[in-house]
Amino acid sequence: MQKNYLILAHRNPEQLCRMIKALDDGNSKFFIHLDAKTPIEPFTSQLQGEHIVFIPERERCVWGGFSIVIATIYLMEAAAKAHSKGFFILMSGQDYPIKPITELDAFLQKNKEYDFMSFLPLEVWGNWSSKMVKDKLKHYQILHSERRGNSDCYPPFFRSSIGQKITILWHLLKRRISKKNFKIIYRAQERKAPFIQQYAGSQWWAFCEKTFYTLLTYIQENRQILDDYFQYTSCPDEIYFQSILVNLQTTHKDIKIKPSLTYVNWEREGVELPVLFKEDDFEELTSQKEKFFARKFDTKVDTTILDKLDNLQIK
Repeated sequence: MQKNYLILAHRNPEQLCRMIKALDDGNSKFFIHLDAKTPIEPFTSQLQGEHIVFIPERERCVWGGFSIVIATIYLMEAAAKAHSKGFFILMSGQDYPIKPITELDAFLQKNKEYDFMSFLPLEVWGNWSSKMVKDKLKHYQILHSERRGNSDCYPPFFRSSIGQKITILWHLLKRRISKKNFKIIYRAQERKAPFIQQYAGSQWWAFCEKTFYTLLTYIQENRQILDDYFQYTSCPDEIYFQSILVNLQTTHKDIKIKPSLTYVNWEREGVELPVLFKEDDFEELTSQKEKFFARKFDTKVDTTILDKLDNLQIK
């Protein structure tokens, strides 16, 4: 089964090299977007071959921002330009396979008409509060800098309450919001979503060939409408592709969706989330049904877990 891995990477070239080595079964291609803030030479010097492509279009990716969606679209367009076939699997540079690749191949062959993405209606996904939902649907997210979490969601100025106006003007006075971004809020109209119902879910998906090209064509044909709305959405990478795919089902009845193939633990208590997997998590990882990848890992913290997962490939 031909597999095309679309990889969003931003750090640790040695770990990315190890991940690709674990995935590379001779029937795979790797399209890599490296964050524009990261020097590329340490990566290209270690990762070479016709099946490995560092795409030239590079975004400065900011957590929670639209830049991650743009980077993903760049990866999709690069894979399409190469006339790629088979499955298209979106991964981060801190993922790793948790099952033998032979099992993945057999599973994809058996489910070759399915797509894999976890989602729910936006209003009920995760533990988002009613304010967070309203922010995502109705308000404008403004990134104040590239620092993680340094953003606010504002209502259109002339559709805001007195208290909200005071907050916006206070942020302007204290220079939290720039004059340029204040003008966006000041002139903003009510946000009009491209879809009646939006969906949210895991960022990490896998599409069969037909759906991949259908979805990419839809994005390219509706790019301006999609960009105008989602560029101001908080964490759009968890909403953009999910909303498009599910809404495409209304006109493409052959689109069939199963849960994501990537395991991420957002539920463990007492640790930073998502869980950074270590040696003690081996059984948790390998016991996941119909999950073939997991995130996240960090070789600067623990390499033993990757050694144990590599042994699965040998068997």
